Amino acid sequence: MGGASGLTGAVAAMAIIFSAAGACAQETQQLSLPNVTVTAPAPPVEPPYLRDPGKAYQRNPYNGRYRVEEDKFREVPCSATRIASAAGGKCLQGYRLIPAQTQQIVNPKGGDNCDLALDVVVYSVGNLSIEADTLIFDPYKLTAIGHQTSQFCYVNGNTGNDQEDFRDMNQVTRRGTNWHNLVGDGEDKSIEFSDGQHNCAAVQRAGPKWSGGYIYVLHASICRTDTAPMRVEDIAYALGSLQVRQYDPVGNLRKPGE
Repeated sequence: MGGASGLTGAVAAMAIIFSAAGACAQETQQLSLPNVTVTAPAPPVEPPYLRDPGKAYQRNPYNGRYRVEEDKFREVPCSATRIASAAGGKCLQGYRLIPAQTQQIVNPKGGDNCDLALDVVVYSVGNLSIEADTLIFDPYKLTAIGHQTSQFCYVNGNTGNDQEDFRDMNQVTRRGTNWHNLVGDGEDKSIEFSDGQHNCAAVQRAGPKWSGGYIYVLHASICRTDTAPMRVEDIAYALGSLQVRQYDPVGNLRKPGE
């Protein structure tokens, strides 16, 4: 009797265990994982010369990155940049570049003194908000190794500059919409676009010719701060408010005006 009672107890205990296990299984089946949507971060926007290898050299014929990237540029006093405005504003010192033919630019005395400066100014004047940049060099700069002597030291032009290039010009144009009316030929071009409710224009202008290119090339985005249409007079006024400084004070033994 005792043995039977023990067996009965064991069976009863096992029944309780299996019953509990079944209940747990049912609860597990009823529990469901929440729906989780994983969104990958958007890939960084590549500049046109990286997207189109066929036009890479035309768009960036330098050792370095010829692209206005405001978040990577250093804010400095406007007296330290090669482009500024009489209206003040914020000035950014960008990359220093040299042409890709470096082996042909080395000065016979050692080193090279072909220094292209990419600087930015952001400011407002009247009813206009302006961001402008220039790639520029001083062809008469005199350093300890002498004047720059290479025929390859100049700022390249880009006669193929088109809407894709203008859209990547700076932080304003990268958020632009409604692109239209590309006009001009050679290096001097402009195109209209919208920044929210504001009407804007993006322009490219080449400076004085030098060797196989120019002393500088200028870009600017010009936007109305109201909702009025952009006028030709607005573009002329904005460009007239800019100060482009050919003289490079850094390491220059030649005094301003000499």
